[in-house]
Amino acid sequence: MELISADTTFDSSHQGEYVLAQGTSAVRRLLVLHRLYGPTGRRLLLKAGLERGMHVADFGCGVGATTRMIAEMVGPSGTVTGIDSSPEQIDQAATTCGGAGLSNVSFRIADACATGIPSHSFDVVYCRFLLLHLTNPSDGLREMGRVLKPGGILLVEDGDIGSAGSEPPTILNAGAALFMRLGHARGLNYSLANSLYRLVKDTGFVDPQIEIHQPAGCQGDHGDLLVSSIAEAGPAFVAAGIITAPQLEDLLQEMRAAVADPNLLVLTPRMSVVWARNPA
Repeated sequence: MELISADTTFDSSHQGEYVLAQGTSAVRRLLVLHRLYGPTGRRLLLKAGLERGMHVADFGCGVGATTRMIAEMVGPSGTVTGIDSSPEQIDQAATTCGGAGLSNVSFRIADACATGIPSHSFDVVYCRFLLLHLTNPSDGLREMGRVLKPGGILLVEDGDIGSAGSEPPTILNAGAALFMRLGHARGLNYSLANSLYRLVKDTGFVDPQIEIHQPAGCQGDHGDLLVSSIAEAGPAFVAAGIITAPQLEDLLQEMRAAVADPNLLVLTPRMSVVWARNPA
């Protein structure tokens, strides 16, 4: 397993400050997220044309759950390069994939908008919940197009955090509203899912297709994801003056009580999945 740090200089204007936990502290939440969203991502990667033996870039690979999934899909004759700007995420991703005995993965610490990777290196470029963390997501898409081979496959998944909540509405909806206020304050679009299809098309990719889905369920992972996301982002909400620390603690207590209700339907963020081809 290879770990490479990019030779490029990070440009902090590309990525807003990441407000969630990273590295070992992020593992639990991100594995929950992968259990909820991974099956659809896997199905649509196959539908988009992912095959064994392909060379894939996993942009914003996080703790490596998606990298591991794709590495298993392409098999030993294929390769996956996980890319993330956080050394903590990359270290954990290497552990995730190394523990699975995968030898067809490598990792690169790099800015998603300036990876330093040679052009036309990959058959497929993939990302999930990355673009909404970028101040200019088009820059990230252009970099994905640059490293993608002509005619190669792009598949991007991103969410509308504002759509998270419950039915009937509860305090969980207030948690989503906090994220929307924070995104506005930081110049980030936490509802990027709603414009993802247009964004991919306007960046120059061809033949775009889209599927929209929203995981929902009573108790278990769905509520866990919403509560843990608010807990991890809590210091950022407080620092931005959106909520006080005592108010945050009260909110988290109410959220935990709400998700314990076996009759409450919890809705995690609605996800848009768009796949397209790089121009030949």
